[in-house]
Amino acid sequence: MKNRLFLSLAALATSATAIAQQPEAGTISIIPRVALNMSTLPDDIFVMGGTTNIPLEARYRTTFMGGVDVDYQFAPNFSATLGAYYAQHGCNYKNGMVQNNAASGTSTSGTGYSDLSTQLNYINLPLTLNAYIAPGLALKAGVQMGIALSGKLKYTTTEYTKNNEGEFAPTQPEETSQKLDNTMKSVCFSIPVGLSYEFANVIIDARYHFGLTPVLQIYGIKGPKNRVFSISAGYRFAL
Repeated sequence: MKNRLFLSLAALATSATAIAQQPEAGTISIIPRVALNMSTLPDDIFVMGGTTNIPLEARYRTTFMGGVDVDYQFAPNFSATLGAYYAQHGCNYKNGMVQNNAASGTSTSGTGYSDLSTQLNYINLPLTLNAYIAPGLALKAGVQMGIALSGKLKYTTTEYTKNNEGEFAPTQPEETSQKLDNTMKSVCFSIPVGLSYEFANVIIDARYHFGLTPVLQIYGIKGPKNRVFSISAGYRFAL
């Protein structure tokens, strides 16, 4: 009984290893993929105006990415991949309030800011080298060029008054959207590093992108760089 169980487990492990094998050398594959991104602009701030300027630091924003890879297995344990993706980057900001004037009589007034986000859209072209360290398991690193498509800054403002008892009287919220097309750098570069695992032609890929160049340029000030964590699922079609 024990021998049969051992043989069954061994056969299962052998089968799983075979399914997880990377393509043979010389194979060219097409790999469509979709991804969930967590993006931010760590050096960026949103400044609320009033009697005192108050900065709000950038936070992570959940975004989408989708596209296709062309992969060439040029050696048993190495391949090179060139991709083309539509990708959403940017960041969110913490909500905040700013006082517009000093206390006068029995009330003060101010502005509340909410739903703040910088939304940047790109065509990304990553080139990565993949090194297989175990069947189906690959480490990867490379360089990525991002071509800017569009961008906007969105937020909602609510004017308010507050009496001495701390009671608020807000006005109707107003949504604002400002285009950033003229502010975005036309091209940006980053370094993606990560790992992937392939099983039965399904590829789960996790990467972190370190921005090399600024993505925004405002009044000659050096802008922030993209930081993006992505996890994707793809399917390999060997040609």
